Amino acid sequence: MMMLKMMNPMGSMPSVPKVGGGDDENKMSKEEQQEQEKLRQDAMKKAEKERRMKYQKQKEEREGESSKIRGKYGIQKKPDPEDEEEESEGEDDGFGPKKKEEEKDAITAAKEAAEAKLKDAQSMMSNLFKF
Repeated sequence: MMMLKMMNPMGSMPSVPKVGGGDDENKMSKEEQQEQEKLRQDAMKKAEKERRMKYQKQKEEREGESSKIRGKYGIQKKPDPEDEEEESEGEDDGFGPKKKEEEKDAITAAKEAAEAKLKDAQSMMSNLFKF
C-alpha cells in the first residue's frame, strides 16, 4: 500500500481550493460582509490601542527608574531630540555665511521669472537649430 502512495503523488496531496474561489464567501450577503469587516477593523483598533497603552506604561516605568538613578547620582536629564528640533527651527546652525534675506516685491519677482523662462526658451530653440 505504501508503495502505491509513493508512486501516485496526487494520492497523498491535501485538498486544494478551487480556482474560481470558494462558495463560503458568496453565502454571506454584502451587509454581513461589511459588518464582519467593521468588526475586524474595530478589533484591530482595540488591539492597537492596548499595545500603545502597554508600551506607554513600560516607558513610564523606565522613566521612573531612570529618574531615581539620575537623582541618586546627580545626573541631569538630556533633552528629547524631538523637543530640540522644535526649538531650533528658527535658529541658524552657525555654519557658512549668513544669508541675506531680501524681500522682493511682486513685480520684480514676476519680471525675473519671465526673464528666466525666456532664457530657457531661447536656449532650447538654439539647441534645436544647431548644425
